[in-house]
Amino acid sequence: MSDRHPREVSIDGLVNIRDIGGLVVADGRIVRSGRVFRSDNPKSLTVSGRGQFREVVKPRTVIDLRMSLEVDREGYELDDHVNVISCPMTPQSGVNERQILAGMCDNLVDDYMKQIDVNARFVAQALGLIAERTNQPVVIHCTAGKDRTGIIIAMLLDILGVPHDEIVADYHLTTKNMAPVLERIRNSPVFQENGLADAPDWIFASDPQTMAGFLARMTATYGGAEAWALGQGMTHRQVEQLRTDLLVS
Repeated sequence: MSDRHPREVSIDGLVNIRDIGGLVVADGRIVRSGRVFRSDNPKSLTVSGRGQFREVVKPRTVIDLRMSLEVDREGYELDDHVNVISCPMTPQSGVNERQILAGMCDNLVDDYMKQIDVNARFVAQALGLIAERTNQPVVIHCTAGKDRTGIIIAMLLDILGVPHDEIVADYHLTTKNMAPVLERIRNSPVFQENGLADAPDWIFASDPQTMAGFLARMTATYGGAEAWALGQGMTHRQVEQLRTDLLVS
C-alpha cells in the first residue's frame, strides 16, 4: 500500500478514521487528501474530539450507513452546519446459526455481494452524494467503519482507478483498530439485544482475502464498480466528477 501521505487521522473518541487521500491510481494520479474520510461511529467523540473533528476533518457532509435501530439507539449530534444524511444499509450476515440456516450469509464476501444488490439504492446514493462537490469534505461511517463503510469506499476507489491490492490494504488497516470497536459493540445494550454482541469472530474480521474476494466477484459479475454504478442510475457526469474532484497529478 502507498504510504506517500499519512492517511490515519487522530481524533479523540474515534478509533477507525482515516483519509482515503494519498492512494495512487493506475495512471499515477493520487487521490486528493481532505475530501473523503472513512470512520467508525462519531457517537464516541469526546469534547476535545469534537473540536478536532471540526478543525481537522472539516466535514460538510456525514453519510450514516446504519439502520434506523442503530441511529435511534446509538445516535449522536454534530455541529449545525454538518449535513448528516442517512443511507441505511442492512447487514446481510447471520449473527447466529438460526439466522444462517434461515438464509443469511455465513461469510463476508457473500454479505458484501448481497449488500450491493439488496442495498443497491443506498450504495449508489452514497456515491452520488460524494460526487457533489458542495458536499465535500465527506465522512462515511457505519458502526465499526468496516463492512458497510468498506463497501462504499471499495466501490469509490475502484471507480477512481485505485488498484485492487491498494483497496484491499486499506480495508485491512481496520484490523488493528477493531479491539476498541468490538469492546463498544459487546457492551452496547442495542447490540446485546439484536445478537451482534455475541456474533462469531468472523463477522468482526477485516482479512485481506475478504475484500480481494469481493472485488474479484464484483468485477466478474458487473464489470467493475463504474459499470455497477451506472447500472444503478449514476450518471457519466457524476462518475467523471468523482475523478475530477478526487484525483490530482
